[in-house]
Amino acid sequence: MRSLGLKTLQIKDDIPLYVSLDSLTTWDKNENRYKYVTRNSDSCVLTPVYTLKLYPSSSKEKIVALLEYFFKVCDVGTSPQCMWGTDDCDYISLLLPYTRYDQIKFDLVRNKILEQFPELLMPENCLEKLPGYGKTEDYIASIEVAYPETWTVEYEMIDS
Repeated sequence: MRSLGLKTLQIKDDIPLYVSLDSLTTWDKNENRYKYVTRNSDSCVLTPVYTLKLYPSSSKEKIVALLEYFFKVCDVGTSPQCMWGTDDCDYISLLLPYTRYDQIKFDLVRNKILEQFPELLMPENCLEKLPGYGKTEDYIASIEVAYPETWTVEYEMIDS
């Protein structure tokens, strides 16, 4: 199995790191809008549901620990990559999508992140309301940790 290891991290500014829990959506023709579906549904549109900004000035140790951990567990085939930008800079994303064949790993990673950042599920960090039935866990289909391109981040491929 291949994983990534964080070699160097230099945080040069106070631009935040983002942690996002994403859900799958599908187009509902009857309601003319996107509708959230469970993580086992056949859909390819990912939409952030919960997003937390972590600023280095107040959370540097947590950021370092999260990046060290998430580099090891992210999907090597899709990470890291430049995914999106803000007015301040572009962001590099580390992704861990849910897969049925490895749901135990996904759930362990999600739970570890929620243990470290329980505020991620607070109402002020919720971008969209999930359906009222079912558990939140059933809707989380991807985890994204995105760091600013302005930071110096070096990593290596590890075979285990």
